[in-house]
Amino acid sequence: MLEQLVLFYEGLIRNIGGGLGRKVRYQYYKKRLARCGENVNIEEGVYFENPKDIELSNNIWIDKQAILIAGAFNSVNRKYHQKGESIIPWGKLLIDDGVHLAPQTVIQAHGGLRIGKNVTIAAGAKVYTLSHHYKNLEDVTDSKRYSFSSMAAREDQFMIVGNVIIGNNAAVGLNSVILPGTTVPEGTWIGVLSNPNNQPLTPNSVFSSLKINNE
Repeated sequence: MLEQLVLFYEGLIRNIGGGLGRKVRYQYYKKRLARCGENVNIEEGVYFENPKDIELSNNIWIDKQAILIAGAFNSVNRKYHQKGESIIPWGKLLIDDGVHLAPQTVIQAHGGLRIGKNVTIAAGAKVYTLSHHYKNLEDVTDSKRYSFSSMAAREDQFMIVGNVIIGNNAAVGLNSVILPGTTVPEGTWIGVLSNPNNQPLTPNSVFSSLKINNE
């Protein structure tokens, strides 16, 4: 019952406009989040899932209709592949100083995610630390074709889980997608409509799915 009241209240304050809305949401989420620093602007329509696993530092702007999803992937009785090194605990979403999450971004941290200082995730971009795969990456003898649906039976799903780490002064362009196990090095810009999955990214470079340059 208490949880339902909390969700009801969050729904009420989510769409209050202007300075009053930002002030109400800041004061509320300062108590609900694992950490909420100074000068954190939470615009209308922002949705937090499992706020106890989300840490916000200082001078952060979470823009309209952004969705932040935390909470650890439950791997019990699940088939999955761990991609990359696990530095950030599963489920933790850590956002450092000076970050802007632009409108309609989706930030999903089931596999652990850290966004460094002075980063923008541009409008419409998605960052995922947990996703489906069509085949079993842990067993080459398994010829089963797995489902993409989260509503399918667990035995019919195969998951990829992995930390995503976005370095200081990096950028993720409009409508780009970052998938599990990706590290965007310090100073690296991901261009619009890009997916750097399995690409060898270097610090202070520019990556595009159409062109790579280091200018």
